[in-house]
Amino acid sequence: MKNFSLGISFRIFLILINSLGFAFAYLKNNIPLCIIFGLIGIILAANLYKYVTSLNRKMKRLFESIKYQDFAITFKADNKLGDSFKDLNKDLNAVINSFNLVRAEREATLHFINAIIQQINVGILSYDTEGKIEINNQAASKLLKIYRLKHINDIQKESQGVFEVITTLKPGESKLLSLADNDLSFSITEIQMRGRKVRLLAIHNIRSELQVRELEAWQNLTKVLRHEIMNSVTPIVSLAETMKDIVENEISAQNEKEEDSINDLKDALLTVQRRGNGIMKFVNAYREFTSIPLPNKTVTNASDLFKTLEGIFTAKANESQIKISFEVLKDFESIIDPDQIEQVLINIIKNAFEVNYKTSDPEITVTADYAQGVKTVSISDNAIGVEKEVQEKIFIPFFTTKKTGSGIGLSLSRQIMQLNGGNINYFQNQPSGSIFVLQFG
Repeated sequence: MKNFSLGISFRIFLILINSLGFAFAYLKNNIPLCIIFGLIGIILAANLYKYVTSLNRKMKRLFESIKYQDFAITFKADNKLGDSFKDLNKDLNAVINSFNLVRAEREATLHFINAIIQQINVGILSYDTEGKIEINNQAASKLLKIYRLKHINDIQKESQGVFEVITTLKPGESKLLSLADNDLSFSITEIQMRGRKVRLLAIHNIRSELQVRELEAWQNLTKVLRHEIMNSVTPIVSLAETMKDIVENEISAQNEKEEDSINDLKDALLTVQRRGNGIMKFVNAYREFTSIPLPNKTVTNASDLFKTLEGIFTAKANESQIKISFEVLKDFESIIDPDQIEQVLINIIKNAFEVNYKTSDPEITVTADYAQGVKTVSISDNAIGVEKEVQEKIFIPFFTTKKTGSGIGLSLSRQIMQLNGGNINYFQNQPSGSIFVLQFG
């Protein structure tokens, strides 16, 4: 600040010299010279005031930029006034750059946190005491099936039950709500943020989690049963074969009665052997349920899946006289294993051809759509449908309504969908029939 003090001293010195000149002109009664010295005095006084208050103006600009978060300003206009001003401007610009850096880091952190919130599978809603939504991630939109959520009252328009659960929840509580296609768990936390209350709502789809655990339990049970059954049946079949060979090659009948007994024994051993082999084949049929390979995922279009399916089922539709149509309402891409998903679709469409139709115009419709952020493929028919008491069991392993069915088709399909980041659900078609909806991530 040495140069700044010298600048002030120099300007005061000039004002004093000018004052002496003004006094001399006044004593000599030289009016024109008095006017000249007077004007010069005013200019010197104004220059001194501007010079002295320049620091205050800088501080005011700095504080205003901080207050309004406007960090685009720079300080350099008065560098010509001396090194002290250059150094001061340099320091002030460094302060501005530091604030800019802090703001950029804060915005980057907020962007990163928001990206994380958008990617997690748990639905997150944040709203203030007036119900205004501040945070709404993709999972919450999918679970609530509302994609333009600005106020908590918007939920009431779509689902009164969900709205009542949310508005009656107390901080720290959690509630479970069963819907047609989901079982949702709601929990809420209330936090104080900068002097105001904010509610943070978490929404979990526990049905999908339960389905995963259920499939894991069935797989473990199947592995154990298959192991125990194979260990028990294999030696029985082996002994039956050995005894049959002994009876055929080493035992001879002495009379007609003994020959009849030996033939009966052969038939019994052959039956044991045949049924044992049948049980072994039956048990081995469930190997695929417990040993699905990990999906080889690639970016796949729904329309590409449909091209393959059309080629497979067009001929079958002509033979069975059941109309089948494929429609892509809005194409979408999904990262899946196309071979595994094709197998799921083939299994469900094949089932649709095998159910009973009472209508004279049997029809199967396969539709792909991407609406409100949800990617789906629906397979619907107008057959007799599934009885209400059976609907909850169709995805259970080994349950079947077919006389020749193994009961692993739909449970296997659900497992494949979950491995590919999706799910499958059943709904009743109106006025009759079934709808299977495959939802992709």
